[in-house]
Amino acid sequence: MGGRNGHKKGGESKKKRGNKSGSRPRLRFKYGDRVLCSADDGFELGTVVRLWYDTEIDEDGVFQLGKPGLVVPYQILMDDGNLVFAPEDHDGYIRQSDAPPMPLEHPAGSRIEYKRGKMEDWRLGTVIAACADWADRGTAPYTIRDGDEDSCDFWGPKHFIRRAKLRFKIGDRIGMKMMNSGDYVPGTVVKLWPKNDNFAKGGIIVPYELMLDGGALRSALWDDDEFIRASDIPPIPVTSFGRGDRVECKEDIADEWRTGTVFQSNEDWAERVCAPFFIKFDDGKYEFFWGPSNCIRASENVNSIAAGVEELVLSDDDSLFDTPPPMPDCPICFLPLPHEGNGFSNKPCCGKTICGGCEQAHWNTMRLEKTCPFCRAPAPETLTVEETMALVRKRVELNDAELTFCLGCHYDGDFPKDSKKAFELYLRAADLGSLRACTNVSAAYETGVGTEIDIDKARFYLEKGAKLGQVKARHNLGYLAAEGSTEAEADWELAYKHWKIAARAAFQPSLDSIADGYKQGTLSKEEYTEVLRASQKTKDEAWSKDREMAARIEGWN
Repeated sequence: MGGRNGHKKGGESKKKRGNKSGSRPRLRFKYGDRVLCSADDGFELGTVVRLWYDTEIDEDGVFQLGKPGLVVPYQILMDDGNLVFAPEDHDGYIRQSDAPPMPLEHPAGSRIEYKRGKMEDWRLGTVIAACADWADRGTAPYTIRDGDEDSCDFWGPKHFIRRAKLRFKIGDRIGMKMMNSGDYVPGTVVKLWPKNDNFAKGGIIVPYELMLDGGALRSALWDDDEFIRASDIPPIPVTSFGRGDRVECKEDIADEWRTGTVFQSNEDWAERVCAPFFIKFDDGKYEFFWGPSNCIRASENVNSIAAGVEELVLSDDDSLFDTPPPMPDCPICFLPLPHEGNGFSNKPCCGKTICGGCEQAHWNTMRLEKTCPFCRAPAPETLTVEETMALVRKRVELNDAELTFCLGCHYDGDFPKDSKKAFELYLRAADLGSLRACTNVSAAYETGVGTEIDIDKARFYLEKGAKLGQVKARHNLGYLAAEGSTEAEADWELAYKHWKIAARAAFQPSLDSIADGYKQGTLSKEEYTEVLRASQKTKDEAWSKDREMAARIEGWN
């Protein structure tokens, strides 16, 4: 076996092994193969890094830099970091190994620690290139750059490279250096090893994502005091304010104080990468408040009506039975969206609500291109769960009522299940105007899932949803009126009044209740006929061939 870097070893290099020129036989191993190489103490593990390697050693065993010499079949990087060569391709010098090749575990941009031999110290570096098919292409798995040199190829082994250890964890308070001023701005670590798409094509992995106290998200490229250091400034005291508390806040010390009401507070805001507070200001605007802690304080103005806080006042009959607003149109076909069911979807890329017919037509036309029917961004089906949820959270930060509701549904399922978070998101979505969220908030108050049982609030949100045009909330109000606490308190006249409104909007459970009323003689034939005609008109106004086809394919009602 040849010695390190191709120098002669034990006088063997004087023997005429290897080829200087001429035809070359087919080799048994290829780039990246794990092999056993002959050494002083037996056979040791290594990785093939070159084929038909020019040793620059002449036939007399003399090393001549820059001059052609003996060409040997293999150059091998041993697991101890030494580079050697195999003078011939047979089992006396090089053998097959069952050890796995170098796995590609660190994407480009990753901060890593690596070393080139057992006795060397660990060095801090950045992966600037990671080649997935490195064995087939004959290139190194990694190209690494550190502070001492431009770049170097890294062939392995696996235990000589590892992810760098970071000094801070999620939730730690830090100061980040601003390049324009040189000042350190306080903030909080919200992510470790995030991918940042702003610095290179395909993105790079950076040590930290930081939430500065002013609300700006920044990436720290290096885990070094020159860029990021520990801060003694305390985090925002989230526990000091809760939902409904009156506060004054401002984005910067020099700004004027603004008065508002805490709509939502998040104690685990650093882990969830969301704002500590969501505030409804007295001018009616909803805004996130990120800090700093000295820019929020309790307000002496405790007038909740002036703050715009929705008071728990049950509706009288006149306002409750006003004509509800129509459903919004699909932004593609301009037909009214369905009231309930699976006939539409909310898109996290653009925030649009698309009917099932337009989505089905898009899929039929663009079979090989899975994109959003409206904005042509990659469809959620092509993204990972993490990428999809990042889009959803971005829409939530923009006060998107329907995507806030959808995020609540995720926490209400297995993502992971968190009933308290789900309720908070439903409540926020309902106050932002989501029809479906009103029903879910009412159900939570009725059952006590995610919050305390409060029957008055449950009814309040049903009434709110009904006035917004939510047919399920309207149907449930009819059910409450028909149920009553005792037989004497049941108000069937009021119940049918609610069910008629929902049935005219083609809500099938209410249509069934109206049909039962007609069969039992409670409703006249004229009343029943009028509801059926209004229901059919609603269906006709929302019908399209694409929607009908989508309903058949997906099994929708």
